Amino acid sequence: MIMQNQLLIAFLCLIFSVAFIGNSFGENSTINIDNTFYEKSDIISIWGTAPPNSQNSVFITIKDSSGNSVWTEKLVLDEKGEFSTLVIAGISNWATSGNYEVILESGQTIETKTFFYDSGPQVNPPPVIDEYNISQGDLILTFTIASIVVIGIFVYLARNIILRKKTKYDEADLASKQDRDYEKYHSDWTEEEIFGSRKSTINSDELRDMYNRKSLPDYYSILDLAEDASDIEIKNQYRKLAKQYHPDRNNESTQEKMSEINKAYEVLSDEKLRVEYDKFYKLN
Repeated sequence: MIMQNQLLIAFLCLIFSVAFIGNSFGENSTINIDNTFYEKSDIISIWGTAPPNSQNSVFITIKDSSGNSVWTEKLVLDEKGEFSTLVIAGISNWATSGNYEVILESGQTIETKTFFYDSGPQVNPPPVIDEYNISQGDLILTFTIASIVVIGIFVYLARNIILRKKTKYDEADLASKQDRDYEKYHSDWTEEEIFGSRKSTINSDELRDMYNRKSLPDYYSILDLAEDASDIEIKNQYRKLAKQYHPDRNNESTQEKMSEINKAYEVLSDEKLRVEYDKFYKLN
């Protein structure tokens, strides 16, 4: 009877030991997350359980799709062997979108959970900023080159004025420089020598008509010239009278006086008109 009781006790102890050992090996680690998709700044809730260990703690690691660790945290287990934490998605510059892993490490035990992270649009990512960053020295060089180009364009456009040589008239201290209207009569003359329009106003028919009406002017007297005056003498005399009777130069002069001088010069300076005029002038 005693022998049977001892055997029963030994059997019960064996069953209890097996159950205890089975429960010890049956305590598995678990890890959970509250979602499978996160955007930047979302809150990731992580919790789970782990069997007791010497440090009574676990490590939580988050890795990106390339296997790079973007978050690591050590958590202490409570009396029930549980842990929990909150992580802000993208808090440590998670640069790329893709599948991320949450890894639980407890002794030799490793558990994982997977989620997808959307990093959002990348505005001026670091590689682009580094590549196109302009230093202060570069800005100074750019400004200097731009200034040289502008000055070069200005010099090119003003080259005729800059390179123009001064004439004797420019160097002389003349009163005519104070009178811009009179200056053209005092400087070198161009082909536009008649005061007013150069368009011809007299022809041979008009000379004939004036002769018939006995109103042919004495152009030689108007210009104070001899009848055999040369072309150069005619031109010089006209210059002299134009300066003398120009209305802007002489307050007592009139447009009518200057008009007579112009007509006389127009006829006598034109070879064909002078021949026609002389023919009627001698008959007058």
